[in-house]
Amino acid sequence: MNFAVKVGSTKERTIRISSAQTTSFLWEGENVLSTPSMISEMEETCRLLLKEQFIPLRDWDSVGTLVNIRHLAATPVGASVVFKAKVASADLRRVLFDVEASDNLERIGEGKHERFIINVTSFRDKFSSKQKQLARI
Repeated sequence: MNFAVKVGSTKERTIRISSAQTTSFLWEGENVLSTPSMISEMEETCRLLLKEQFIPLRDWDSVGTLVNIRHLAATPVGASVVFKAKVASADLRRVLFDVEASDNLERIGEGKHERFIINVTSFRDKFSSKQKQLARI
């Protein structure tokens, strides 16, 4: 299936940082937004851009295939963070995004993220087959 993903398309979303998204090793109590949580929110912003603008079919979605992200600054629990995604290139079902995250004071993260558009049923079938094979090892 061909999805006409347009280079330059954008998505922006704002979230409030919760304690479930923080590190737990720096000091006792609520800490700072963790890098994996920031990347997860960047990925979800890209996924939503694709689903809302280019993948209307329920049985199609996308999965992350590459992240190249820099975490630039710490952000505390309770802060609002704006996540932005922009389609940098699209090659059939492979889509590369420029991503960034900013709190109210500064840019806290930036980089590239790639997603691949998948048929969920086919993906699940391949995954189930792999699970069975691994269970036999």
